[in-house]
Amino acid sequence: MKKKEFISLLSSHLSALPPEEQSELLEDYESHFAFGLQNGRTEEEIVRELGDPAELAQEALANRVNPLHPLYWFGEPPEGQTSTSLAPAAQTSSRHQMITSAIYTGLFFLNLVILPLLAALWALGLAIALTAMAGILSPAALLLEYIFNNVFQPTKAFAVLAMVGIGILIAVGTRHLYSNLIKLSASYWAWNVRVAKGD
Repeated sequence: MKKKEFISLLSSHLSALPPEEQSELLEDYESHFAFGLQNGRTEEEIVRELGDPAELAQEALANRVNPLHPLYWFGEPPEGQTSTSLAPAAQTSSRHQMITSAIYTGLFFLNLVILPLLAALWALGLAIALTAMAGILSPAALLLEYIFNNVFQPTKAFAVLAMVGIGILIAVGTRHLYSNLIKLSASYWAWNVRVAKGD
């Protein structure tokens, strides 16, 4: 096989490529021939070295994502194709990107609402816990008043006793509140991760 036949066969097998890529590949092979001829080899020897044009074209086409539907097209499209048509793989990828973007955007706006709400619930839990602590520690305040002012009022003692009882009840409730807040926050975080991963 001579150079002309080799290039012709290669060109016909590369017809699925855009003209620019096809020309670029053919110029590469032309350069191989020019270099080989300068070094004293015959066209037949160079053809043998290069191999079968059909296999070379198949290899070149396999290196592309989708050779029949080029993403970048600068010339006239081949028959049966429109220049605006995207490859099915590209359409699927584009659709996947759009869905992913929509999910992340939705999560962002949902978190703008939910995260402050969770923070408010945690702040409420902290306030209730501080209230319980104040009730439980109220005898200390009565003791300090007695030490510094040397005043003891039985009504305050009964009030402190009631506050201690209320503080203990609130502390028990706060324990359950914190347990539920931790479960809620962990569940919401896990749900965010699952949605972000697309599970």
